[in-house]
Amino acid sequence: MQLSEAGKRLSSAGVEVSRVTKQAFLSAKNRINPLLLKAGIEAGWTSGGAGSFDPGHPYPGTLRQDSGDIDIMIDPQQLLQKFPVDIEQWNQNSAKPLGPKALANAFSDPAKKAKLQMSASKAGLADFMSKNGMPTDPGTLTVHYTDGGKSYSIDLIVRPKNAWPLHTHDFSLDPGMRGGDLWNDLYPLLAKLASNSTITDPKTGEEKGNLQFSPDHGLVDRTTKKIIASGDQKDKIAKILIAPELTAKDISSLTGIKNALQKYAPEKWELVKHLYPAPAIQEGTREWFRLLMDHIL
Repeated sequence: MQLSEAGKRLSSAGVEVSRVTKQAFLSAKNRINPLLLKAGIEAGWTSGGAGSFDPGHPYPGTLRQDSGDIDIMIDPQQLLQKFPVDIEQWNQNSAKPLGPKALANAFSDPAKKAKLQMSASKAGLADFMSKNGMPTDPGTLTVHYTDGGKSYSIDLIVRPKNAWPLHTHDFSLDPGMRGGDLWNDLYPLLAKLASNSTITDPKTGEEKGNLQFSPDHGLVDRTTKKIIASGDQKDKIAKILIAPELTAKDISSLTGIKNALQKYAPEKWELVKHLYPAPAIQEGTREWFRLLMDHIL
């Protein structure tokens, strides 16, 4: 079983983490979402396996029975707007505050200052949640959630709103699928195959396509850093990766991608099929006897 960050922390603390059923998901949403709305945060609840239980999920008919965790998406810009916590005040109250020199150096670097501001804003949201009866870790935004004597793995994930569709998958065909099955190898390889030019990585010597997939930004031109199709343009991503006839749903599951490739781009299917698990061999078939004889001989 794959554990989320929240699940790992709970397990390391000796807390037994329960699987998230549809009932548990809906109960958690009914308790947590009103608090987020009270804070001015419009969260996304359709991410991952547990998110497929959400009534507003764009791909209904999930076959999932349960999931290991709940990931609740929060837009960083909305978080910063609703919780503009003073960095210096946050630093003073931090468990590991920066010294005056380190803080001054961070303030002089826009990127480092922005990172500190995000940490301060996350702590502000955590403080709000905790004061309203939902203890939340200020650094990780792990929600310490229990229901009916059971503990569940729940994380508030800060990710751009236009990236949320990239984390919303179709579980009506592949109940055991994980997001990493798509992001880690399949999407990146399809992006390489859809590229119209290649570049050589100066560090590794690896040949890469000019298109790269980012879970935060969608399809990005590796050379110009320009976003070709953002996450909220998932239909466009599907058309670029495989064929103009496709929509977002076609690339939201392993089986959907396989079916689309075999129908519209069989040459690409030949180049990605090694990423799919070998089909199970049924007992008594020709393939079963061949495998049996290979092991005997």
